[in-house]
Amino acid sequence: MENKKAELMAKKIIIAICLLIPIFFFGCKSEKKVIEETPPMADQTIEKFTITETEEGKLKMVLEAESAVINENTKMAFLRLPRVKFYHEGKYSSTLITESADINLETYDISGHGKCTVDTANNEHLQTTDLKYDAAKKIVYSNNDVTLTREGDTVYGKGFQADTKLDKVIIKKQKIIINKTH
Repeated sequence: MENKKAELMAKKIIIAICLLIPIFFFGCKSEKKVIEETPPMADQTIEKFTITETEEGKLKMVLEAESAVINENTKMAFLRLPRVKFYHEGKYSSTLITESADINLETYDISGHGKCTVDTANNEHLQTTDLKYDAAKKIVYSNNDVTLTREGDTVYGKGFQADTKLDKVIIKKQKIIINKTH
């Protein structure tokens, strides 16, 4: 029994020595090693996805994108080529398309970057750049140049605010071109 205890003690001493030898040799060098910290990366990256939001069993919104990078620290998602379809009481109302977008994952506000378009179920077409969507107010807006085409008429302006169905649209500094067709 004592023989086994002695063997076990000897093994522990040998393991300790084996661990200390590299520390002794490598720890005595005078040069300093710089350990670079890797910058934090995104928590998740998603490719080609669709997210569907419903309310009381009815479609509210469908979001599709080529890719998303989700940063859990900032609670933001960065989307490439997103397409958002809006529904009102379960019926399709409009589609928002942007080159890229940032989504606040707490408020669901969207900042569209680059060319942005909104096409409605009533064949209306709105085009601008750097559009924003306020999820709480359910409005889209921009302070940039805007073009709205509906029923053959085209309205140009600098800045707008509208609901997602483009039923209630305010265009600032507007110029209207009326196309009469007989």
